[in-house]
Amino acid sequence: MSNRSARGMSWAVIAVAVMMAPDLAGTSSPAAAAAADPTCGSWVSSLVIPGLSGRACIWGVGAGWKQAQTEVFNGTGSPLTVETLTAALDPLPGDARCTDIQLQNGQTAFCGTSSVPDNNPFEFDRAIGSAHVTAPGRQEQFSFGSPRVG
Repeated sequence: MSNRSARGMSWAVIAVAVMMAPDLAGTSSPAAAAAADPTCGSWVSSLVIPGLSGRACIWGVGAGWKQAQTEVFNGTGSPLTVETLTAALDPLPGDARCTDIQLQNGQTAFCGTSSVPDNNPFEFDRAIGSAHVTAPGRQEQFSFGSPRVG
């Protein structure tokens, strides 16, 4: 990967982070800063397609809102299709379904929910997701989750 494409990807990641937490722009409180960082589960590797992995992240830790995001990384060496990538908040009412994503080797697909209010700081929430992926001659459906957070 060239420096130019790596720089472009860095800006894309920053843009995604800014879009995911628009209410935090310009804030400087420690709680707001912590809420802007995701808490992610471990990468879960595919048992059928070597090099394929996924994880779920929850945004809004310690804040009055939460958002789920799932990611699938293609390190297989060849292109594949993410038929369905889901993201949901448990037990909050937020879910998303992203479909028919063409993923080249080295790319990551993202799917995220909208931000939803979290009015109960004593209830622990988590992000959960699943991916249904096809590659020539193979397919897999697997799921992943983030740690529970307040």
